[in-house]
Amino acid sequence: MKNEHEEEERINAADSVDPNEVPEVVKEEKDDKPAALNIRTTIIVAIIIMAIIYAIYELMTRN
Repeated sequence: MKNEHEEEERINAADSVDPNEVPEVVKEEKDDKPAALNIRTTIIVAIIIMAIIYAIYELMTRN
């Protein structure tokens, strides 16, 4: 049997969390727009590098 003290000591006491309340970590985080720009830039650079590798491969296989 569990007593009240054991119930309070649960690691992730999900019952005590208000589902309508935003966690403090979320309030303190900065805007994610710079991260979205980095992802877009990374994808563009990766596509350019792959195009260069493909062009070199095609030039080498023509001989």
